[in-house]
Amino acid sequence: MVKIAKKGLLLVLIVLAFVIGSQNPAEVQVNYILASSTLPLATILAITFIIGLLIGCLIGTASVSKLKWQNYRLNRKDKVNADQINTQ
Repeated sequence: MVKIAKKGLLLVLIVLAFVIGSQNPAEVQVNYILASSTLPLATILAITFIIGLLIGCLIGTASVSKLKWQNYRLNRKDKVNADQINTQ
């Protein structure tokens, strides 16, 4: 049931992105540090969304990795303490 809901949500987001992209066909000038270019607004929106998604995934992965490592260390410490209690 959850997989169906996820696929439905993904489909809704894709349709929403298509609608937003089709409503923003205007050309926009983007100034970089060294250069500038003219791109459709929908393309700029897509690029910034993907960059934000990647940054969020990196931060989330770092946070989860830190918590998993902390959990591993605490479980190992707990096992050592349990072994000490059982041997007494």
